[in-house]
Amino acid sequence: MRLFNLFLRRAGVRPTAMPVRKPLSRLTIMCPRADLAQLRKQIYADFGAAGLSVAGMQIDHGKHADLATACVTVNCPPELRSVLMDRARHLRSNPSVRGLQWGDHRHIALN
Repeated sequence: MRLFNLFLRRAGVRPTAMPVRKPLSRLTIMCPRADLAQLRKQIYADFGAAGLSVAGMQIDHGKHADLATACVTVNCPPELRSVLMDRARHLRSNPSVRGLQWGDHRHIALN
């Protein structure tokens, strides 16, 4: 990374011109397809009430006929990390949630 920053400085790019990335967290939730709409509403409502904003949600209806997987991307500043963990624990206690894990459900290979 330092080599890249050196390259940018020599190219005349100022550090203030670089975009600031928001800290993002991802969690993957497995639930029955029939419960997905209600769970989606709960995620947006609970996270919004806690001061977290959901940046996006990707739904995958892939492997199992009756299960759906939702990958939720949350804008979470470091000072709200404990709030995010609390919301995830609350979400995990929902009876329709079959599994919850941190990270993306997709396996992306970088070359």
